[in-house]
Amino acid sequence: MNRIIPVLFFIVSLQSFSYDYFKEIEVNGNSKYKEFYITEDIYSKSKNDLGDIRILDDKGQEIPYVIEKKDVGYNDVEKIISTGNIISETAKEEKLETVFKFSPKSELDDVFGNRIEIIPKRNFYFEYELLGSNNGKSWEYITYGEIYKTPDKENLLIDFPEEKYTYYKLVTDLNKESNFKGAVLKFYGNEKKETETILLKLQYQSEEKDKISIITIETNNLPVHKIYLRANGEFKRNYSIGNRDYYRTGTIFKVGNKENMQIDFRRISRSEQMVLEIKNGDSKPLSITEIQGEYIPAKIMFKTEENGKYKITFGDENIYKPKYDLEEFSSMIKDRDLVSTGKMNLVEKEPVQEPKDMSLYYNIFIGLIVLLLSSFMIKKISRKK
Repeated sequence: MNRIIPVLFFIVSLQSFSYDYFKEIEVNGNSKYKEFYITEDIYSKSKNDLGDIRILDDKGQEIPYVIEKKDVGYNDVEKIISTGNIISETAKEEKLETVFKFSPKSELDDVFGNRIEIIPKRNFYFEYELLGSNNGKSWEYITYGEIYKTPDKENLLIDFPEEKYTYYKLVTDLNKESNFKGAVLKFYGNEKKETETILLKLQYQSEEKDKISIITIETNNLPVHKIYLRANGEFKRNYSIGNRDYYRTGTIFKVGNKENMQIDFRRISRSEQMVLEIKNGDSKPLSITEIQGEYIPAKIMFKTEENGKYKITFGDENIYKPKYDLEEFSSMIKDRDLVSTGKMNLVEKEPVQEPKDMSLYYNIFIGLIVLLLSSFMIKKISRKK
């Protein structure tokens, strides 16, 4: 038993370095710490949320590394453009239309904004539509959603693409009492932090079922945080999108020179596919011409011990993310060389040979034994006679 345990341990240790793919790391520079971007092929073929990745030196020894992921970020810029007054509240067809007027602070100022914050009087919950106008007569659709205020939580913000309107109309369910004191027009969050992003075309398949376009988008395990749709015509459609871990709803539209054709995920969720469902109602399905995805690639940082050869291995679903000390202090390491990886190589593994059919040999062996026993018995009987 004591001899078996070391053998089993040796087998397990061999399995821990099993992999299907590898890429050579092109090491250069003077720093002992190197970093490189995780490429599309690594995202696609890696298993267990990148947990099967290993860095090996030219002797096959495991080298500690850390994966550094960056989130989509914006500089939190918010400024008040104008405080709006309610100029009318009109009941119409079981709906209440509340019109706010936002005046510029001075003649030199504009009323560009992309966020309205409602000032409430009391608790409420409403689904709404928001429209905009420059004269208070001709209205253009902007967006829809829900706003609420309860004792426990509230959502009083309405975000939309940047607009320049003097009047905004909020259409909600009819209520006996007025729920709003006013509103504030703001400009918020359009200063994106300087971050490396990649934009690429995504493959997709579409089918129609029960007045819904079901579009399966191949995201190939990329950390996609935003999707851009291209489609012909003018339309306004509600949608839902999700995978096994994520789900959200919203509206896309394209009317004249106004459009909102991007889907911004609130959190990144990697998967091989995402399913987009567009609700068409009685209208014809959209003619989608292209889908693009945007993501921020993660980096891998590791320490080189000597000027040797290194490679990244991946593709084994039976091994999981290691925990190295490097992860605890990697943020303190500023001196690094940005390196790159070569082409992806498939590990050629010897095919497992099927065991030979030994039944013929077994039958011959049994036959010989039977003949020997028979001969022995015949001789024994002959001697007795």
